[in-house]
Amino acid sequence: MLYKQKSIPLFKAKLKAHPILNKLIENDVLKLSPSLSINKLPIQEIQTLLDLHPLPVTQTANDDTYFALAPSGVLERFKAHPLHTELNLKLLVYPSDAVELVLRSTLLCDPAFTYSLKANFNKNLRNRLTCFDEQGISRPNKSLLANLANTSSLTFR
Repeated sequence: MLYKQKSIPLFKAKLKAHPILNKLIENDVLKLSPSLSINKLPIQEIQTLLDLHPLPVTQTANDDTYFALAPSGVLERFKAHPLHTELNLKLLVYPSDAVELVLRSTLLCDPAFTYSLKANFNKNLRNRLTCFDEQGISRPNKSLLANLANTSSLTFR
């Protein structure tokens, strides 16, 4: 299965959730609150985070509009950044005959595959903070990371 990679300015992105995607995630439990701390991240860091999360899409009949094939909390949170006009969104553009395969992969296989990795994520993040300090590499403070994670900074102590 082939897909095309494309990068477009975030503010010009015309995206809609694929109708099947909406039906498949209608019962999801998601607690995503706006994060004011995103404004505190440098624009280069935000662009790097966006680059790490390309959005799988398929084109609609309208050539400049895309159907998203996965929910993207990362994208939704960064649309509100004051400098969103300087950000670019990476798209993985799949053909329409690959929609069901991509939906299975993004909604079932990927979460199942990464499930065990997330079990100790707070411990790993806490240990990584210590390692950054030991290496003398600047890092965000714990309260900023906690706000981004929508949790308490006590999680990382």
